[in-house]
Amino acid sequence: MMSTPGLRGDGAVLRATRRRLPLVVPVLLAAAVVLGLAVGCTPEGSATASPWPTQAGSQSPGPRPTNWPTGTVEASIALGAANGEFVKMTDDIAAAVDSGDPARMATAMNDTLAFLTGNQQNVTKLQDFDGTKELGDRLAPVYAKMIAGATQVRDGLTSGDGSAVEAGFATFFEGSTEYAGLSSDVAAAAERAIFMKRQLLR
Repeated sequence: MMSTPGLRGDGAVLRATRRRLPLVVPVLLAAAVVLGLAVGCTPEGSATASPWPTQAGSQSPGPRPTNWPTGTVEASIALGAANGEFVKMTDDIAAAVDSGDPARMATAMNDTLAFLTGNQQNVTKLQDFDGTKELGDRLAPVYAKMIAGATQVRDGLTSGDGSAVEAGFATFFEGSTEYAGLSSDVAAAAERAIFMKRQLLR
């Protein structure tokens, strides 16, 4: 593989990676903690409080167990679980960039693409249902941007095009920063879906 300029420890890509990662990881980690609390097991026979407030005088929580189709429920839960994996993804990319090894970076980006394209299918399922379409429509371009950036990095590494690699990282981290702003909404949708699923299983 050709040597790719700008990928050594003092390169622009590494500086950009270190500058952007601190902005992304804490928000995603916080969302992962929220999701972890949401999926914790409830002791048998204990009361489970609704995560949504009730209207004054109302006898039941806002969401109904059958509000969302099964596919939407499962997609929301899967996307919520993926929130925590974004932390590992960005850590793996940072470690690969730190190594200065183009082959390791290519592997990290291939893994990233597999992760993102798998999640993208669940985003489409959110778009297919009116109740989650707005969130799906906000997530779709962000996922597309991250996938485009990761693809450009991978292809630039393969061809030895350092400019393409740096441009790809810029696009990828722009998308991942935008995702950080949506991660709390993804976690909230997952929490609601988990609530519905538990009610249906009772």
